[in-house]
Amino acid sequence: MRAGVLFSMLLVACVDPGPGVPAPADAGNHASAGLNACASVRGRVTTITAATERLNALPPPVTPACFVASLSRPIELVATTSIFSAQPAASRESPRIFVIVPALVTSVVPEGEGAHLVEFAQWMTPTRTLKAEVELPLLAPLSAEAPYTRVHSNHGVTSCGLCHRAEEPHPTIDGGFISDAFRPDPASLVPISELRAQHAACAEGDESERCALFHALFDFGEVRQGAFSNEVDLFIK
Repeated sequence: MRAGVLFSMLLVACVDPGPGVPAPADAGNHASAGLNACASVRGRVTTITAATERLNALPPPVTPACFVASLSRPIELVATTSIFSAQPAASRESPRIFVIVPALVTSVVPEGEGAHLVEFAQWMTPTRTLKAEVELPLLAPLSAEAPYTRVHSNHGVTSCGLCHRAEEPHPTIDGGFISDAFRPDPASLVPISELRAQHAACAEGDESERCALFHALFDFGEVRQGAFSNEVDLFIK
């Protein structure tokens, strides 16, 4: 689980077009009426607490694409073909995608084993994040602690801690754990130009969840190529 270029840059506020005012589309808005409804619930989401509140406020069915459509723009994207995750990439055409906004990284995949999950990493330091996960669509409103307790294991730690080093409890968030962050292997990265091509290939009227996610990413405002700081360790299999 994921940062922008430097921690200080992640704390810069992004432009918020305001509730109910979708930003201009990146390349023509072909999103469904449902996604446009999700995008009308707009505002900054820079913490896991705010993400939980946003998920509870979205119109059902609340899918990963619905949540992504609701994020204020601009956003930055980092995509990887890595399969070494609880949310593995399905292919180069459907990679794991990190959506970066100030102080928070959300990861999603268009299809495959992890497509029903949204993972969150909230930056606590330049190299450590508070981690959480939500399974969608929602069957009931989320409690404040649900994204944290979902990743708990039976051994007093989290499933994230199996890979992410030096895990420790958050000092004030009950059930929250902080651990080292990782950045993807550069050899696994998929440039944003390829993501745009996948978006363009999703014809209007294609109602698959895969295309819904690409529309959610690109149809609601400015999208940029992102990058993780070199301070963050590379993921080691």
